[in-house]
Amino acid sequence: MLRVLKNNLQYLTVTVTEKSTLPNPIYLFKFTNQTSNISYWFISSDLSEFKQRYNKFLFFEFANPLPRESLFGVITLGLQGLYDYEIYQTTLTNLDDLNDATDAIGFIDKTVEVGLVDVVFAAENITKYQVETETNIVYQPE
Repeated sequence: MLRVLKNNLQYLTVTVTEKSTLPNPIYLFKFTNQTSNISYWFISSDLSEFKQRYNKFLFFEFANPLPRESLFGVITLGLQGLYDYEIYQTTLTNLDDLNDATDAIGFIDKTVEVGLVDVVFAAENITKYQVETETNIVYQPE
């Protein structure tokens, strides 16, 4: 599960190269809220130095971006909560003729990753428990 903080610049690290079939695909992301069933689309470039091992995408969850900004990893998500995400490989070679990320839907070649995203407003503190060392006595007959 991925975690996304609202109103933050952040990275999504996934593995999409292993299922990609095009040499330099442009990836289209779709986040669908599990409660409202509303989908949000954006495109982001792969910034990973080791694409064979992992793929790293930069995006910015931001209130009221311009439509064309969704082509460069800027998105406004709705409510806090769980989202299903899908990452698609597209046959696009550039973004010149697109007005926003939804224009790339017709160029989807295949799905390369699916998963779950938890969208939160602020980083939550994770409770850490102190583990006390305890000696376990094992019965050993003489």
